[in-house]
Formats: sequence, C-alpha cells, structure tokens
Amino acid sequence: MTQLPPARPFLGARPTTDAVPPLLGVPVLFAAIFGLAVWGRRHGAVLGEPALLATLVVLFAASGSERYQRLLGGGHLHNRVVLRLVHATVLIGVVLLAAGWGFLLPAAVVLIGVLHIGWSGSQTWKPAAAVTAAVTIAMEVAVQCGAPSVVPPAHSHLAAVISLLLAGFGLSNLGLAAARAEEATRTLQRAEERFRALVQDSSDVVAVIDAVGRITDVSAAVRHVSGWDPEDLLHTGYPDMFHPGDRPAARAALARLVEDGADSQARLELRAAHRDGTWHWHDVTLRNALDHPAVGGIVSHQRDISDRRAQQDRLAHAAAHDPLTGLPNRAEVLRVLEAALAVADGAAPVALFFIDLDGFKAVNDGYGHAAGDALLVAAGERLRAGLRAEDLLGRLGGDEFAAVLTGITDPADVHERARRLMADMALPFDLPEHTVRIGASIGVAVGGPGTGADDLVAAADTGMYEVKGRHRAQRAHPVPAARSG
Repeated sequence: MTQLPPARPFLGARPTTDAVPPLLGVPVLFAAIFGLAVWGRRHGAVLGEPALLATLVVLFAASGSERYQRLLGGGHLHNRVVLRLVHATVLIGVVLLAAGWGFLLPAAVVLIGVLHIGWSGSQTWKPAAAVTAAVTIAMEVAVQCGAPSVVPPAHSHLAAVISLLLAGFGLSNLGLAAARAEEATRTLQRAEERFRALVQDSSDVVAVIDAVGRITDVSAAVRHVSGWDPEDLLHTGYPDMFHPGDRPAARAALARLVEDGADSQARLELRAAHRDGTWHWHDVTLRNALDHPAVGGIVSHQRDISDRRAQQDRLAHAAAHDPLTGLPNRAEVLRVLEAALAVADGAAPVALFFIDLDGFKAVNDGYGHAAGDALLVAAGERLRAGLRAEDLLGRLGGDEFAAVLTGITDPADVHERARRLMADMALPFDLPEHTVRIGASIGVAVGGPGTGADDLVAAADTGMYEVKGRHRAQRAHPVPAARSG
C-alpha cells in the first residue's frame, strides 16, 4: 500500500475563527473612491472617465485580493460571505452610481461572483444574486430620485432589469458548475480515503520499485507486517529485503519483468527480513507498471504466509515420517535412495541396510504394546547413534528399519559397520518398566550407477533373511564355551 498525502478538507467546510478583521480602513476607502468619482464627474467627461477607470482599478485591487477577503472573513474565505458580498457590491455600486453608470452594477457583480464562488463555494451564488438584486433596486431608486445617470431614468431602469436577469442567469450557472466540480472533488476524495483505508489497514504490503530495483514508495502496512517503518526502506534495494538465499530469485524476477514489458507479472515465495531479526515467508506478487504515468515503477504486493508455510511443512513432515519414532517412513527412504542412486558413481556407490529386530514380537506380546512402542523408539535411537550424520535412517514398518549410506569408498567397511550395529543392538534396553534384550539382523546391499532402488531393497531384504537364519541357527546350536586347562 503506497504512502498517501494527508486528506484535504471537503469543499464547503466552514472553519470558524474569532479573529476580527481590521475594517477601519473600509469607510476611508469608500470616502476616497466616492470623492474621486464625484470630482471627476464635476470636471467633465474627460476627467470623469479616467476617474472612473482609476476607481475601478483601486476597487478590484482591494476586493480581488484573497488576503483582504480573508481579513474580512475573520481569517477564512468561507466565513462572513454575505458581509463580504455586501462590501464588494456596495463599493462598486457607489462608484458606478457616482459615475452615472449604476445600471451596469449587475454585470460588474458577475465578476465579483466569480471570485467569491471560487473562494467560498457553489452556494455563494445565491447570496450574491440576492445582494446584487437588493443593491440594484436601491441604486435605481436613487436614480429615480435624481442621482447622476448617463441615460434617462427610464432607460436606466430597463437596462438595470436586463442586466439583473442576465447576472442572475450567469451566477446560477456559475454556481451549478462549481457544485458539480465540488461533488467531483468530494467523490475523488472519498475514493482516496477509501483507498487509503484499504491500503494502510491491509495486511498486504504494497511497494513501488524503480527500474534498477530501488524502493521508491512503500505502504504503512509494512510497520505491522514486519516491524519496519516505511522510511527505513525507502531508496534501499528491494532484493535486500529478503534472505540472502532468496535474493537471486528476487533480482531475476525484477530483471525478467523489465525485459517482458508492461503488465508482466511474477509470483514468488521469499523469506523477508523482520526487524526482530527473524525471517518470515512472504507471498510476493510483482507487476510491471513502469509505463503507467501514475505509478512509474514495478508494484510489489506481499503478505506474510509464515503460518501457512509452517502448516505445509508440518503436513509434509507428517507425510514423510513415521509418527511413532519420528524417522523417515518407507516412502521417504525410497525417495532418498532413488535420488542417491541417480547421482552415484563407481567410485562412491550407495549402500542400503535392511534391519529387522530379533525378538521384538516376544517383548510386544509379553509386556504389551506400550512396551513394544517404547522399544521401537529406543531401537531407532540406538541405530541412529551407530550411523554417520550424513546417513539416513528410516522405519519401513513394524519392526523393520532401513539405512541409506552414501559416499561409500570401501564396501568391506560397510559390512563391518553392520556387524557393529548388530552388536550394539544385542545390548540390554532399559524401558520405563522393564529391561529387555533383543537383537537385530541386518542385510547389506551395495549399488551404483544403473542400480534400481527396488532391486537394492530386494537384495538387502534377502541378505537380512540370510543373517536372520544364521542367528536362529546359532541360538538353536550354541557354540560351547572353551574349558580352561
């Protein structure tokens, strides 16, 4: 989610202030303008027209100043709208009346209305029209009573009515256009605020990345997703957010998107760095928006999927491991064996131990299944201790185990290791409630390139039964101990 500027207030808001505008200069301005206009009128048209022009310049310089209007509005352009309209309308009305052009007041007020609608909003046109009508009527009454006029009073009244109708039509249309613009602004602002809420409160982190892989923008969601402040990540390399082992994949994805062009996408699962020093799995979706004028970058959406990945790992582990001993199960042993045989060579073959416990059934039947389960766990631990760290030990089922040994350099050493394991398994097992003795028969098979996993298992299984047969024969016909001299 990207960083957004602070929300603007809606048009039509009416902040208030207690500030009192310095209105002391307004009567002085009225008096100066009125005096200038009357003086010009008395000295003939040659002086009267320049005086009127100079008066209008002063008028619009004052009333058209936003700063001055703020002073009249008590510090804000939405305040005291009627007062400000009366001020401007009466001011220009006095000037026009003194010059004899009072019937032009409505046309002049349209210009005032344009400014005030822009400052104070669409609803300003109604008070502007009302004030214009009231002042126009007052001026025409003054003309009828003898106030100066360049045209006869009857003509002035007709011109004033026509100007007033045109001014009302113009102001209403200006107000309607401004209302539409305000509604469009409010709609856009609501959309911005909705987008801000969706993005900043989302569990997804949205980032914008430039063509060289630097982060140019990142949403505030990164703070609660990974603990980083957005400012911590700005202008840093996007791949640096991820685990060193995942950075090549992130770089390759960015390069591929730049090469594929607009709207190309990529999706990855990467380990992202959290501020607490841990690594969390993130689902990352990248989209090329470098050519989009409002974006100008590659957009990244990412969310924390650590819980899902952990659940997947638990399910994968359960599918590949024996629930009692925690050792790899038959399917996993065969998978590892096939993979090892696929890369084996003649100088380093693969060995397989097929292990069957001797005497397990007697313990399981005599002491119960709990003792039998404890014996299987203890047997697995003892077998594991007798193997190398790189060897794989698994439980095939029942009382059968298997071990995959890789990197064999001396096949004779393999048989010696099997004999040591069988000797270890003949030692007593201290179970929770009993001490028992069992043994183990281990069949050994060695294979290299071209050997199938099933063939190696069958060979080791056959060897195990041969060893088990010898063990039964030894128990049936024990070798007598030698007598001393």
